[in-house]
Amino acid sequence: MAQNNLLNTKFHCRAAAGNAHKLLHDLAAYSRFNIEYSPVILDSTVNVTLPDGETSLGKVLNRILSGQRVSVIEKNNKIIILYADAPLPADALLEKHMLYGFIQQENSLEPIPFASLREVSAKAICESNVFGFYSIVLPAGEHVLQVSFTGSSSKTVTIDLTKNTQLNFFLSPALLPETQVAAGNMLKRDASIKLDRYQAGLYSNLLGETDQVRALYLLPGNMESQESGGKLLVRGGDPGQSLFYLDGNQVFNPAHLLGEVSILGNTSIRSVQQYKNDFPARLSGAISSVTEINSKDGNMNRWSGEAEAGLNAFSATIEGPLKKNHTAMMASVRQSVGDAFNQDMFAYDALFGDTHVKLTHLLNRNNKLQLSAYVGNDRLKLTQDSQEYLQKWSNALFTANWNHVLNSRSFVNTTFSTSGHNNYIALMYKLQETNDIGVPVSRNIVFNNYSSGSRYEAKTQFELAVSPGVQSRFGAKFEYNILHAFNTLVTEDFEEGTDAFRTTRSPHFSNLTAYYENDINIGANLLIRPSVQFNSYKYDTYNYQVFQPRFFSSYRIDDDQQINISYAHTGQMLHLVTSPYTGINREVWLPASPQLKPEESRMINLGYQFKNRRLVNLTADVYYKKMNNVTGFAENVNILFNGDSVENQIITGKGWSYGTEWMCEKKFEKFKVILSYTLSWSWRQFDSAHNGKRQPYRYDRRNQANLLVEYQPIKKLDLSLLWHFNTGGWITLPATLSLDPEKNVINPGQDVKPPFKGPVSNRVNLNAAYYFDTKKVRHTVIAGISAINQSAMKYSTEIITEDNKSYDLDMYPRELFKFNGYLTYKLSF
Repeated sequence: MAQNNLLNTKFHCRAAAGNAHKLLHDLAAYSRFNIEYSPVILDSTVNVTLPDGETSLGKVLNRILSGQRVSVIEKNNKIIILYADAPLPADALLEKHMLYGFIQQENSLEPIPFASLREVSAKAICESNVFGFYSIVLPAGEHVLQVSFTGSSSKTVTIDLTKNTQLNFFLSPALLPETQVAAGNMLKRDASIKLDRYQAGLYSNLLGETDQVRALYLLPGNMESQESGGKLLVRGGDPGQSLFYLDGNQVFNPAHLLGEVSILGNTSIRSVQQYKNDFPARLSGAISSVTEINSKDGNMNRWSGEAEAGLNAFSATIEGPLKKNHTAMMASVRQSVGDAFNQDMFAYDALFGDTHVKLTHLLNRNNKLQLSAYVGNDRLKLTQDSQEYLQKWSNALFTANWNHVLNSRSFVNTTFSTSGHNNYIALMYKLQETNDIGVPVSRNIVFNNYSSGSRYEAKTQFELAVSPGVQSRFGAKFEYNILHAFNTLVTEDFEEGTDAFRTTRSPHFSNLTAYYENDINIGANLLIRPSVQFNSYKYDTYNYQVFQPRFFSSYRIDDDQQINISYAHTGQMLHLVTSPYTGINREVWLPASPQLKPEESRMINLGYQFKNRRLVNLTADVYYKKMNNVTGFAENVNILFNGDSVENQIITGKGWSYGTEWMCEKKFEKFKVILSYTLSWSWRQFDSAHNGKRQPYRYDRRNQANLLVEYQPIKKLDLSLLWHFNTGGWITLPATLSLDPEKNVINPGQDVKPPFKGPVSNRVNLNAAYYFDTKKVRHTVIAGISAINQSAMKYSTEIITEDNKSYDLDMYPRELFKFNGYLTYKLSF
């Protein structure tokens, strides 16, 4: 018998009864197992009965020593029993086996991420990963397993585990609110926030679509701003400090209509997960947040779809099997139809469209191949009295993904992806002048700025169940980026074509990332996750290597409460430098260099969770974050122009962000209420700006509150009220704007205008949805109103022409879509 295999050795056990000492003595005599122990360490007052039959040594010893204060080791082909301070765990000596597989939707075979699998008697529990894969170590024998997921009917299964077993579970959707099943107070393995369709509820965008991604704005610490081009702002960070991924592929322009509509329709989305309280080691490239959107694989059994038509846009999604139970496809398309039905305080023209196609093929039970392609584009034009604004942006992505179950203990995911983006931003100033004979004439001057980029990435991620209490994750990725920047083109009209632009630079850089982390369970109520990430970055002759340690731990206080703590050292190699001025949208992507070191953040987060379905779900977080090498434009830089030496216009400094975030969710029979609140501070300090004094950051919103109330008066009618509130951000105005690229915005003797607090903002969305069924088709009618209430404010600055003529220029905080009504009709089949 091999060493360390004695406990698993099979033999015929004789029926017997007596105390532990007697049974061990007799067992050693007839079975010829070498068992060493001291009788004085055993409690001989307890009698044990052994049944007759074929079994394992570990199972017999487990029965004899149950409750005894001992430990058991195998050494030199012996079983050695030693004294211990604590009783022997109930299953300590039993043979262990792996149970693994996928949790999927019934019929469609769509993977279910973040579903829970619980062993009822032993209270062992695990959670499926984003691909629906799970693995759990259980002792040999009979087990009652409960599989559950929010929005699905739970399933209870009894199995007899005699060896490593691959078993897939299938859950059916729960259509009635009273049958919704949540996973309970599962011990957190990270501090991410997961949104599914049920949790997103009736959060509708201005097209009338249920928008699962925009439901992120219900979460505390998340904020939207049209000034950021619709990019997510998290915990006072700038737009470039948050990353979006679609099926593992980075999206540079992650929204339509300046953030009012997400990049992917709700029907196509399988899961949305955001990291901002905690950064697992596999995440890199952002210091504020990472949001991962994963799309559906497609129905493997039958064809289904949705079609929507509204006042502003139409969309369609279809999914189904190309080869039943082997190959599926999903395709979606959306296209806006203009804004003829909307009225706004400014005249604007907003158009967008996107197309998404995904193919999934099951090579066998252990291998899945996925191909995904996405194209999206936007065009938005705003007309004001003294200026016009035009912005165009687009994304193109392609992703190849391979899921592979290596064996009962390990799972690997490998991804190859490429993405491209284009951004065009133009400002037109309308100047009223007089000619030589005193006749008033108008002149337009347009500053056209264009940029683009491409990204290529290969990555692989391993998950390994090392032991019942330890799970390891490790992997690596390599990315290669090319950025294209162009000189500012000054014209009398918008120049939307790219041929006239002259390339100033095309920097390319690479980054190799490797990581390792362990989930270590200490008992049933404590988890620790130490991890480290290594980055090796190269740009031209600049090389940068760094180790980034990270840590997470969660502790379950009782069945309702748990606490967690995390520390994350994160960094990003790509800077997004944005305009500091209201009404002047300008952004520049720049790679880290000797002059612009990589941005770094060190954050600590303390979290608390109370989860009780009968009472309330409550989460609270307190965080502190220190940032180095944050970027901004220098005070005297003329940001209207993009030239050959833009790096010389950028300054670096420090940043701080801290605050507290609260979120409460309560469900009643016909009501659902979600309330969140954030109290936070965000600061920036640059040695060469504002005399080196620390200043509140542009995206500092000191107080922020969100409220969603859903009401179902009758079975087929859903009503919702959504309210967003935030105090004003900090506004900075340029002292002057010069139309001469050689002149700065601050003239000698002028003072820098200090930032001042802007007006508060309220946003309300009223929504109603009614559905009815005819044969195999569900019809849904959605109507609503979205309104933004912000104090009307106008700011003035001085604009100076090339011949030194001076004019006053009115500037407005850009807040489009202030009042919108929508009516949408949807068919689901």
